[in-house]
Amino acid sequence: MPIIISKDYRFLHLLRTNIKVLYSSRKRKPEDKIHVSDILSGSCLRKAFYARVVKEYDLTVEDIDNFVRGESSEYVLVGLADVGVTQKELLFEDNLIARPDLMTGSPSHKTEFQNKISTKKDDEAEIIVEFKDTKSFERLKPDNKRFKSYLRQLLYYLVISGYDTGILCIRYSNNRRLVWIKRDNKGDYFFSPKTNDREGEESLTEIESWTVILEKGSKIRDILKEEIRTRVSLLKSALDSNSDAQLPKVAEE
Repeated sequence: MPIIISKDYRFLHLLRTNIKVLYSSRKRKPEDKIHVSDILSGSCLRKAFYARVVKEYDLTVEDIDNFVRGESSEYVLVGLADVGVTQKELLFEDNLIARPDLMTGSPSHKTEFQNKISTKKDDEAEIIVEFKDTKSFERLKPDNKRFKSYLRQLLYYLVISGYDTGILCIRYSNNRRLVWIKRDNKGDYFFSPKTNDREGEESLTEIESWTVILEKGSKIRDILKEEIRTRVSLLKSALDSNSDAQLPKVAEE
């Protein structure tokens, strides 16, 4: 008997349908409370507005890819880390919901910096952990726009929770180095070397983490609080009036 191989569009349709059902089940309604992910400076308030207002939305290939990567990466990384990470729901001034991942490390799980900041009687340190998955071909650093967006979300969580220490963990889906060659009317052309030819900080890595400390007495906390209040107020007013007239355009963000 020969081996018969053919594309199975029925299974693909079933998979996409189930993903869409799960995706839609998490769709926020106009009357629901604002979430931190709605107001991030790296996101568009108008996009957050239409994500709630538009009833029927067809998932794009990119939507499915981002959703699956985000879900699977956080699930796997949390499981592999094995450091007591759990999700905690927090409320900010009755208008904003945050669901950060909270790590309460036992003595066997602690790192050196956790031991230094631990002040609890039961000798456990509580730290906010933010997991991110990116398809970026370059290493993200603090001056990178995407990195700043990731950092802003972690800082928001620190402000809302009152904690002073967080960890930003970034997983790179595309662990390849690209060298730009040229550009024409069809787009950009890149060359991908077989080896990285770099060491230390310039070498490629699949996962990297950053420790972020925002002291409880820092004035930056007050600045971030006002920023959060402003963006929440703008989005809430737009949803209440069902109009995006007052929302800034992307270029104004």
